[in-house]
Amino acid sequence: MEATTGLVIKGLREKYGYTQDKLAEFLGVKNREMISFYENDEREIPLEVLEKLSDLFGVELDVFFVENIDEALAEVVFAFRKDDLNNDDMENMAAFGKIVKNYLKINNLYGSLKR
Repeated sequence: MEATTGLVIKGLREKYGYTQDKLAEFLGVKNREMISFYENDEREIPLEVLEKLSDLFGVELDVFFVENIDEALAEVVFAFRKDDLNNDDMENMAAFGKIVKNYLKINNLYGSLKR
């Protein structure tokens, strides 16, 4: 399926089992409808929002711009599913996602230096 940034966000959100309400709360956006606007490409998504989503989902920013949703979902290096997540849980998961992304970058850099 051809991807748009909004469809990638929706696919990742669903893979993690997050509701639009939970995602809106985590991102600090007005309401669930704004997430729907993002997912349906009816509103431009600010870079700060994409960066927070990148950390939360444990993916690089470029994943939001791939041509195929399956490609984007394949980039997820970890996925936790838990009912009744609160905002602190999501903040902690985003911090962990950032650590994982940085580790993978360092590991790739180290691997390329060894060659």
